[in-house]
Amino acid sequence: MKKKLLIVLVVIIVMVSSILVSCAKKTETTTQDTTAANQAQKIDMSNVKTLKSGVLTVGSDCTWPPMEYVEGDKIVGFDVDLTTAIAERLGLKLDYQNTAWDGLFPAVAAHKFDMVISSITITDDRKKEMDFSDPYYNTDQSATVKKDSGIDSAEKLSGKIAGAQIGTTGELVAKEMSGVEVKTYDDILMAFEDLKAGRIDAVVCDSYVGDAYVIKNTDLQVGFKVVTKEQLGIGFAKDTPELVKVVNEALKSIKDDGTYDKIYNTWFAVQK
Repeated sequence: MKKKLLIVLVVIIVMVSSILVSCAKKTETTTQDTTAANQAQKIDMSNVKTLKSGVLTVGSDCTWPPMEYVEGDKIVGFDVDLTTAIAERLGLKLDYQNTAWDGLFPAVAAHKFDMVISSITITDDRKKEMDFSDPYYNTDQSATVKKDSGIDSAEKLSGKIAGAQIGTTGELVAKEMSGVEVKTYDDILMAFEDLKAGRIDAVVCDSYVGDAYVIKNTDLQVGFKVVTKEQLGIGFAKDTPELVKVVNEALKSIKDDGTYDKIYNTWFAVQK
């Protein structure tokens, strides 16, 4: 009887040992797989320098909802979330700074920022001043008007006043409209305030900005859109090709793994 009991115990011990070994192998394999995946996603930063060690310093004109704007005491928006994800991929802490639009390009050229992101359309003229990342967003222009204005085309805006932020593609598009007087602003928010007050007849800007404003201001509507097929990019000083390269790698990773789509849906799904 004792002999049989001993045999049973031995069998149980062997079985338990086999199970433990199997579990250990599975755990080891899972850990190795996770480590390999993390290593595959890791971006080599060994040859990349930033203004502050371990920090990505970013300049932005935060008056352009829903891309970048101030809400309470925080800077929020699509560009902010995208840049946060880029910094995480690069293993850097994000320092996102609000600054005036007209000082952005000279500032990054003078190395006051590592990069600038502020709904910047990639143009040949701007390429002379700075380098750009791969495009990260496509847009057109639109004219936002009061609902009772009857303005639904560029022709109907003729003889009237359109507002646009100075130095933007919205200003260029507005100035190409026949018979339209263009008033420029340092801040697009001021243009929309003048529109609501009746001091101008339309605001010409990136189409997603107009879409965002009419959602929150029910007395406004998008009168018409102008197809420009613009692409937005991140701007860099001309002598930082290594930084441009790793940011492009981070952008690709963000798009490939679905992070970009999640950020997009957070800020633009309501506009569809």
